[in-house]
Amino acid sequence: MSASPSWLTDTAPPSRAWRIRASLVAAVVAGVFVVLLYARQEAGVISDWDPTWTGTKALLRGESPYAAIQSPPWPNWLLYPLPALLLTVPFTFIPLELARGIFAGLGAAAFTYVVTRRGRWTLYFLLSGAMLRSWVDVQWPPILMASALTPAFSWILAVKPTVGFALWAAYPNRKAVLGGLLFVAVSFLVWPGWVQEWLASVARTPHEPHLYRPGGFLLLLGLLRWRRPEGRLLSCLGLIPQTTALYETLPLALLCRNRVEAAAFATLTMLAHLLFYLGPQGGWPVGAEYQWWVLLILVYLPAIAAVLRRPNEAEAEDWGTRPNS
Repeated sequence: MSASPSWLTDTAPPSRAWRIRASLVAAVVAGVFVVLLYARQEAGVISDWDPTWTGTKALLRGESPYAAIQSPPWPNWLLYPLPALLLTVPFTFIPLELARGIFAGLGAAAFTYVVTRRGRWTLYFLLSGAMLRSWVDVQWPPILMASALTPAFSWILAVKPTVGFALWAAYPNRKAVLGGLLFVAVSFLVWPGWVQEWLASVARTPHEPHLYRPGGFLLLLGLLRWRRPEGRLLSCLGLIPQTTALYETLPLALLCRNRVEAAAFATLTMLAHLLFYLGPQGGWPVGAEYQWWVLLILVYLPAIAAVLRRPNEAEAEDWGTRPNS
């Protein structure tokens, strides 16, 4: 058997120049992948980000972004609060076909630059099924994770309050709270009635906390390790309303502490990705029950076991502090 590439086995924290190069490569790979993927799709196939982009275009015309996205003809309603639309404004000056790729590329670059502070082994996360699915669906988790670990940008967590809350609970800081409140205040100046419209859209979805799903209560075992960020993250992920989509598991990458755990996360989530194709196919929640069992067995139970093996003590070095080999 050939040896693993050095960029996956080297545990020493890389230089800033190396991290920048890795981030640029990740951006190009993600961006090109997304653009080519949707170029090959049949007419009418959209990404999860398309309603946000289209709603932002409506907002810029002085129209309600939530009224612009109705189901049908859209497969779902606009499920993001106005801060997400404000952050999307720069992308609306680019054709959607290209904007999807740029959005995914920027997320991949930010994620890679931040997590590689811990070592080159974190590149395994880019090979995971969770990351792949975040690119396929053009989703926010890579940006949110990078923001949570960078206090100066943690106000961005306000664009998706559910996952944002779980990440903030793991890595709390005042800048996230103060910046997030300011961000929300600005959004009220832009569209004062957005909260009511947003809540009306969200109320129509079948999203629910994993706590309500079979075995989902096991995620609350993370509370036994409440002094650790990963314990708080795991338990909060069981409490927030979400889908059974694979990209929802990407924050669990932050439970990894070395290349063996990172490789296991990448392998198990990629296996879950492949098994999803053996189950019922269609727009979510089609197949949600099947997907949940796949996630519980392959992703959440190993995550719970990893967290419970650690002492209920805060570490001096963590994702939210400084690099650790």
